[in-house]
Amino acid sequence: MTACRVCGGKIAAPAYEAPAPALTSIMTLLDIPTRVYVCDRCGHAQCDEIPDIETFYDTGYRISLNSEGHDQIFAVKPDGTVIYRTDHQAEIARNLLDLPQAATLLDYGAAKADTLHKIVAARPDIEPYVFDVSTDYASAWNGWIAPNAQATYEVPAAWDGRFDAAMSHFVIEHVADPIGFIRGIHKLLKPRGTLLLSMPDVSANPGDMTVADHINHFSEASLRRALAAGGFEVSVIDTTSFPGAFFAVAVRSETPVKQEQDATLVQQAVERGLEICDFWRASAAYLEKRADTFRGRKVAIYGAGFYGSWIFSRIGNDVELTAFLDQNPNLQNAVHFGHPVIAPTAIAEDAEALFIGLNPLKARAAIGNMPHLHKSGLQLVWLEA
Repeated sequence: MTACRVCGGKIAAPAYEAPAPALTSIMTLLDIPTRVYVCDRCGHAQCDEIPDIETFYDTGYRISLNSEGHDQIFAVKPDGTVIYRTDHQAEIARNLLDLPQAATLLDYGAAKADTLHKIVAARPDIEPYVFDVSTDYASAWNGWIAPNAQATYEVPAAWDGRFDAAMSHFVIEHVADPIGFIRGIHKLLKPRGTLLLSMPDVSANPGDMTVADHINHFSEASLRRALAAGGFEVSVIDTTSFPGAFFAVAVRSETPVKQEQDATLVQQAVERGLEICDFWRASAAYLEKRADTFRGRKVAIYGAGFYGSWIFSRIGNDVELTAFLDQNPNLQNAVHFGHPVIAPTAIAEDAEALFIGLNPLKARAAIGNMPHLHKSGLQLVWLEA
């Protein structure tokens, strides 16, 4: 029995369980099982807290610190042009946040604050502030954010009621108390101040359900309930600007917000959550069977991100892995789990199978644009049951 982090309802048993190791969002393995719980009262899904969570984010969670220009790929255009994640996030934020001249803008859980940096580059009138639960990113802030506009571990009391707007990109899925997290931002905003909150949409990105440090998996129903409980009136929930993610805009309310619940949205969220759990259970069994087919033979994995890493965590000891393939030039020529990361065009001629580590909702379309991977003698193995 566990309690839902959004509505407090009791969840009798996990909908999905897998043995260790569990894979984190920074592609590290933890010696813990994965358990997913789906709340039939509000449509929220959640996982167990990871051990020593404070230390993990303080000293272990070093996102995009490999180099000054390190970023994640959001998309690749048909002409090969790469669109990076923080560029796209900055564009979405500029479109969704109607910021007044000389607005104060807080990046809450900022990491390197690359998205904020790009917003300020386009709007130099904005006064930027940053907060994070680690000091690892301070060197990335220095030089463009005033020292008194930086905070780590605890937000200064003097910041209460200071900000016209706050944004928090892909943070709330990590926190053990999402309602408390939202309320903490509420008190930092001016009356009727605006919050831009982004997080994975597990319905459109089912891999998120098995990310060890993503302990919250929001549905639209549970997101609306959480924002209301935190004191916000929802303006926009955007699921199209960043496929696989929610971008929610909400306004600080000065009175309690009624927590209305759409029964249809809840039912859809519960059904989709259980469907995703079934998919991962079947995929794990299917991968085990396919790995047995290629036991001791040379294979490659397409994708050095989450899906490819998850495949490795399940079959890495059973096959002879030649390399990870990835289009991201920031990942190429690196080593991932002891194996080289190379461009897709450099796949070994004697590789007999390529395990496709991409979002299964997009994988076939992505690989379909790469004719060099559709060659005689190379079997493509998809994340499908």
